[in-house]
Amino acid sequence: MGVSASERTDVLIVGAGPAGSCLGMLLARAGYRTTVLESRPRGYHKVCGDLLGPRSLALLESFDLGWRNVGPKGHAIRGILIHDEKGLKSSAWFGGETPWATTVRRDLFDSFLQAGSEAAGCAIEYGVRFKAIKDSSGDGVVCEAATLEGSRVFEARVLVGADGFPSQVAKSAGLDGGDAATGILAVRGYYQGLEGLRDAVELYFLPRLFPGYAWVIPLGPDLANIGVGVRADACLKYRVRLAVELKRFLREHPCLARRARHAEPVGPLQGAGIGTYARRVRRWSSRILLVGDAGRCADPLSGEGVFGALLSARLARSAIDDTLRGTGGTKNPLSRYGDRCERIFGKAYRYGNFLTTLPMRKGLVRSIVTWGLSRIEANCLLDSQYAIMVAGFFTGAMPKSRIWGNGWFWRTLLK
Repeated sequence: MGVSASERTDVLIVGAGPAGSCLGMLLARAGYRTTVLESRPRGYHKVCGDLLGPRSLALLESFDLGWRNVGPKGHAIRGILIHDEKGLKSSAWFGGETPWATTVRRDLFDSFLQAGSEAAGCAIEYGVRFKAIKDSSGDGVVCEAATLEGSRVFEARVLVGADGFPSQVAKSAGLDGGDAATGILAVRGYYQGLEGLRDAVELYFLPRLFPGYAWVIPLGPDLANIGVGVRADACLKYRVRLAVELKRFLREHPCLARRARHAEPVGPLQGAGIGTYARRVRRWSSRILLVGDAGRCADPLSGEGVFGALLSARLARSAIDDTLRGTGGTKNPLSRYGDRCERIFGKAYRYGNFLTTLPMRKGLVRSIVTWGLSRIEANCLLDSQYAIMVAGFFTGAMPKSRIWGNGWFWRTLLK
């Protein structure tokens, strides 16, 4: 294809976040030449809630990175506190010696994964921005990228979009499953000096933020990640200004205003979009696939994306291995990756989209939603096990099938 040998690679990954870094590591360990292009400089800090739940921690352990021993030290999380506009409504505490979750600043987390990927032999090139696919008609993909010094061309047998939402790889490959209005918009800031922090995530479900919520996630004894996230189409419909709402939340909520009297911001507020709620998601084509947020793998209710990023990386590694070895049979192995992702993430997307549009409707439907939320609050106060199930449902700590199997729906209506 007329490309110098130094620009050839088996797999070209665009984006060095959790999905791209872990996939690069897994492929390099398998002996493939793997290159990751990252448009931002080393040590960049992506907007995130900084929470690693039990599913993400389990996957990190399985990647044999030494997470428990040499990973960045986080803040242990043992529970969830749920609030409404008036105050604390319920709490769920997860027992056991091992913390249920941990919080780690996202720049430290990403740097740890990138170091593991490079140690495995994956080449990460920072400051290189993917521009477009030039040719994908043959047995590989030719891509153009830009640097401060000029354009570069890469040839790969497989191209992976791990460049978040909205994905330039998805757009260039014709795999874009929706626009920004089908996602979540979020704003967060770090605050030092917040009083009364416990080893628990604080969630705030406020009527003016439906369908969405606010959070306070501790990173230390008096340091917290505080933010708000709302459906993008709701922000447009109701003209929600998230930065304004975050400052109002800190200033006016009865459970937070007094605690935040002496809190000082650490750095500016930052915002980001999360790709969720797309009705149809295409995650692959002949020699191209999408992982992580680029492949719409974030949780559609909480917006949490690290678990989906890590899991999609694991699934992609197997599919790419079969593709490069030619062991996938007559069916393209990348299509099986798409099928598996659809089975894992597809139903949650459809349910998440349906549930989060209900508060946006008027009349009887909105009244029923309000009544249902009040029933959930009341039951959480009466039954700690029920509260744990609710917290597990919204944070992904407990499989959805287990919750339905325990009759959560009927307990909500009839108890």
